[in-house]
Amino acid sequence: MTANDLISEIKERLIAEIMPVAKTSADIQYADRIKKATLSADEAAEYIGISKTLLYTMAKEKRIPWFPIGVAGSQKPQMRFRLSALDRWMDDQEKMNYQNT
Repeated sequence: MTANDLISEIKERLIAEIMPVAKTSADIQYADRIKKATLSADEAAEYIGISKTLLYTMAKEKRIPWFPIGVAGSQKPQMRFRLSALDRWMDDQEKMNYQNT
């Protein structure tokens, strides 16, 4: 076995050993990022498949979760929607739909 062959074999073994650990770590970081991901009103409306006007109406009526971004006391704060909260909301809406039938 040449030195290059030995180095290649060691490299392959290290990669095989490290890859599962790296993938698990990346999956955890991705899941954490998704939990914290926020969407603009345009993105949220598109994500749940409704018009932006309807989204604003639902948000103002507190029928959908959102939070304000902007200067404290602003008359027109920007609305942000947490992706994980929208997913939970959609799950709840779906459950309510089936319970009412």
